[in-house]
Amino acid sequence: MNINQLAVGTANYLSKELALDTSKIDTLRFGLEIIFAALIKGITLVTLAHLLGILPEVMFAMACGAVYRLLSGGAHCNGYWRCLTLGVVMYLGAGELGVFLKRYLSTDFLVYSLLAGYFLSLLCVMAWVPGEVPFKKITNISERIKFKILSLIYLSLWLGVSIIVVHYASPSLAIAGLAAVINQTISFSPPGYKTIHQIDRLLAGLFKERRCPANGADC
Repeated sequence: MNINQLAVGTANYLSKELALDTSKIDTLRFGLEIIFAALIKGITLVTLAHLLGILPEVMFAMACGAVYRLLSGGAHCNGYWRCLTLGVVMYLGAGELGVFLKRYLSTDFLVYSLLAGYFLSLLCVMAWVPGEVPFKKITNISERIKFKILSLIYLSLWLGVSIIVVHYASPSLAIAGLAAVINQTISFSPPGYKTIHQIDRLLAGLFKERRCPANGADC
């Protein structure tokens, strides 16, 4: 299935039915690509997570990682199906890690781990956010500062929520969220760009499609 062709066909159909200006067709097509891509990823992740019995952990990891990614940017694969594959593996891995480690980590150790992840991510945000993303290069100084501040605020909120989750919900959720945040922090660091580009090349032989449609969102 080709996301671009599906979006083009749908955009052309809607433009005829709604008598839209032809100049708006490409904007509609782009928006539909993002919607279709998000739907496919969401359905795939929820289905696999449910089958594996890790749905709460994966959903919490997605909530932690996706918002952070919108604010901080980061490396992408060069094709949608490669982006989808890598994203699914990372979020399912975070969920499985949460379930596996919860029996071994004490509450105190987990809180210290959250604090360590928070301060490490804080330093990385100050150094590298916003990370470059496809179709959205931010060069304006005030814009860059804005995304740094928003990322720092988000990390503080994440830390607070995660500590509450550790004490009043399930430690496995907090571990999965921590894994998602660390993965995202790595993705906008220079080593993260190199690693993801190497993975992208490895997947290139399996998936051959156009460039990822997301404009800075997690694809």
